[in-house]
Amino acid sequence: MVALAIMPALAGAWLALRPPAGFARLRDLAFDEYQVARPRAWSPDIPVRVVDIDEASLKAYGQWPWPRLLLAKLTDRLAADGAAAVAFDVVFAEPDRNSPDRIVATLPPSAERDALAAKLAGQPGDDAQFAAAIARAPVALATKLVNVGGDAPPVKAGFATAGAPAAPFLPRLDGAVGPLPALAAAAKGVGAVNFFPDRDLVVRKIPLLISVGPPGGPVRYVPSLAAEALRIAQGASTVVVKTSDASGGTTSGAADGVIAVKIGALEIPTDRDGQVRVHFAGYRRARHVSLVDVMEGRIPEGALTGKIVFVGATALELLDLRSTPLQGAVPGVDLHAELAEQALSGAGLARPDWARDAEALAAFLGALAVGGLALTRRPVAAALGAATGVVGAAAGSFALFASRGLLFDAAAPALAMAAAYGLSTFAVYRGVERERRAVRVAFSRYVAPALVERLAADPSALKLGGETKVVTVLFCDARDFTARAEALDAQGVVAFLNRLHTALTDVVLAEGGTVDKYLGDGLMAFWNAPLDAPDHAVRACRAALAMLRAVAALDADMGREATARGVAHAPLRIGIGVNTGAVHVGNMGSERRFDYSIVGDAVNVAARLESATKEAGRDVLASAATAAAAPGFRFAPVGGLALKGKSGAVEAFALEDALTSPAS
Repeated sequence: MVALAIMPALAGAWLALRPPAGFARLRDLAFDEYQVARPRAWSPDIPVRVVDIDEASLKAYGQWPWPRLLLAKLTDRLAADGAAAVAFDVVFAEPDRNSPDRIVATLPPSAERDALAAKLAGQPGDDAQFAAAIARAPVALATKLVNVGGDAPPVKAGFATAGAPAAPFLPRLDGAVGPLPALAAAAKGVGAVNFFPDRDLVVRKIPLLISVGPPGGPVRYVPSLAAEALRIAQGASTVVVKTSDASGGTTSGAADGVIAVKIGALEIPTDRDGQVRVHFAGYRRARHVSLVDVMEGRIPEGALTGKIVFVGATALELLDLRSTPLQGAVPGVDLHAELAEQALSGAGLARPDWARDAEALAAFLGALAVGGLALTRRPVAAALGAATGVVGAAAGSFALFASRGLLFDAAAPALAMAAAYGLSTFAVYRGVERERRAVRVAFSRYVAPALVERLAADPSALKLGGETKVVTVLFCDARDFTARAEALDAQGVVAFLNRLHTALTDVVLAEGGTVDKYLGDGLMAFWNAPLDAPDHAVRACRAALAMLRAVAALDADMGREATARGVAHAPLRIGIGVNTGAVHVGNMGSERRFDYSIVGDAVNVAARLESATKEAGRDVLASAATAAAAPGFRFAPVGGLALKGKSGAVEAFALEDALTSPAS
């Protein structure tokens, strides 16, 4: 049975060390619920804001895309307000179709068109004016990385690696789309706006770096838009990538890979793939400023001073929506802002290297402990222990998340403990059922069915090791059996004994007694074992009188059968001895075969009383102890009898009848 605790312990440890994909997804859902219960604390003091391209802005400036001249004015306003960095979550991959020179080019040939084109010649277009505004401000532009095609990404940041090359661990794409070369040249930084949601389309991690290059070709690092905004805001020129073998470092989730990305004074821990597990604060209205309010000067002076400002679409019709653990639809620009906020606040989530080993150890030890409880303690105690273990694992996991931002998975320990409890409890149940079946088999032929069921329900009532108890013993024997047997063949003897024993056994069982053994033409029975029967002497006396009646009825039947066959009928009579006294009761015999029986002088006295019924001319003889314990019956004193094996005379009484009508 110990194996039933070890098996789930080993399975739980394996599950923690080698979780299948489906199990990992369940773990993510559990961590999502942690974030719902305890989102990242948000403060308006964190210098990150989002300028919304929202419904009010679309209403004010018309359908998107807007003229780049408008965005140039926005850029100048943000720079004038002192923004530390302006990151556009918009990919400017095509020239501005609203620029006057492009509009003129679409007109049909005419003298008027040519005149207008000549007038515009030499004047800067909207894209050029936007590029000039970008050059005057701390701007990061967006690039979209793609799997097929695309151009080489216009990277502005420098990179240094501490440790082994990081490229094998980073997400990799083939090329990049946008921004326009003129805009990219003017920007202080260019960052990727790609997210890599999980299979359920929930964004749980955001990359700081992505590797870009065609298959088999050279690879370049591209920072994310949030990483570029953080770099520009600090005036840093280089991003340092730290891998696991840099000064003995380790990742937050594996034994090798990227462990951190250092941007200026900020060192941001990452998973091995260079992505950051984001502890989301959720959508915060105070984080957002409507673009039209910025353009119309409706925000307080200096409201954006020193802030990292992300410009992006929040209007529903622009469909830039993502799912996070907290919300099903969040503007994509908010995810960049959340990552920047987390980096600046120092808060974050990590799944350290030791997490899997700790989970495996917790699963193994927890399952062993719960399995041991289930095998050795009562069900209530075992259930409480299992529940405490499961709840404790979940509570400990949440406590580590809430206090230290550590992701410890309680699923494997909890499942291992639940499995250990279930298997061990099942084993105990099967053992109890086997014990009950054994009790039923052992006693069903000798004990009343009601007693068998009571023993099966509570096997502890049967002390298999034996004990000393006061019982009432009954011996019954058919008279003149030898002469009767001589007149019958073997088959007839067996048939006679079966009829006699059936009648006598039915009486014993009806009175709740135990048939100890059959003695040729008689039997031995006793009361008050294996279950207590305080009125055992009364039951035995009632059984003795019922046996006389049963044998009389059997004798009448046999007489009629003999008459029908035309043969002489030998009357059937029995003698019964009853005694009450202390005996040793329990399983007796050998290790290979034993019987539940009783031994003691009280047994011998009952047997001798049965033998004495012939000389005394009585059907039932009882001892003084039995007569004293059964006051509801009429006893006639017989006097002292010299019983074989007894040095002195034994006072005997003839049981004549019950003072009240017998009850079964």
